[in-house]
Amino acid sequence: MGRKLPRALYLMLQRYFRHNVGIQSAALAFYLLFMIFPFLIFISALLGLLDLNVTAILLALGEILPRDIVDIIRTYLVHVGRSPNLRLMLFGLAFSIWFPMRATNALMVSVRTAYHLGPPRRAVVQRLKTLLYTVVLILTIALTLTLMTVGDRILAYAVANLRLPPAAAGLWTRLRFPAAAVAGYFALFFLYALAQDTYQPWRNIWPGTLAALAGWMGLSWLYAAYVDNFAHYSLLYGSIGAVIVLLIWLYMSATVLILGAELNGTLIALRKDRKGDHS
Repeated sequence: MGRKLPRALYLMLQRYFRHNVGIQSAALAFYLLFMIFPFLIFISALLGLLDLNVTAILLALGEILPRDIVDIIRTYLVHVGRSPNLRLMLFGLAFSIWFPMRATNALMVSVRTAYHLGPPRRAVVQRLKTLLYTVVLILTIALTLTLMTVGDRILAYAVANLRLPPAAAGLWTRLRFPAAAVAGYFALFFLYALAQDTYQPWRNIWPGTLAALAGWMGLSWLYAAYVDNFAHYSLLYGSIGAVIVLLIWLYMSATVLILGAELNGTLIALRKDRKGDHS
């Protein structure tokens, strides 16, 4: 164990520079930036049509995201939610498929680089995988938001009319966010798996997936605390301070997602080294 950790850190650092993780993260953050606004239009229109609780979502996001980013999200959700429009939702959905497909494709390229797979042999199959993952991701986010917001009304009705114990309702209220984290884990795991040409064993995917999810949540929380309590981007950049905060957060998020795949590649390399020592 004493030799494995320094070796793993060395390989991760080597991979960071050799695979141009910084450049790949910037490209992914670029696509995420163009993805986020049409996706917010779609989500806000969906919330308006389903009459879901926007406040619950904003409170949850405020736990891990900087206040400036939450304010941007609040502006879109509240504005579109006041005037729900099916055509607006379909418009947002169309661009919420196109731009996430570009972001997903960029992330899949980074994942393939981490696994030393090279360009895909069948481009059409790769496009279909990207489309499939984009649709699954949108459905997962919509389901997660529904569970987080509709849950209070359903629980209140169940307690009042179906004799559901209040303790059970309170337990679900506390478990909603871990359930959302589990959904995020499987969504990221699915992306890492789809990027492969062939079947990968579970152990070649789950460590980086878990590390990326935990790292993203922890880094977002730390960055939110830093921005809200120490950094004052609005003093330096004026009215575009919130945009600067958003760009930095997207870049850090992209880096963590790519490093999750790089961690899997590092562990695979360490296992190969161990087999070579025993042979």
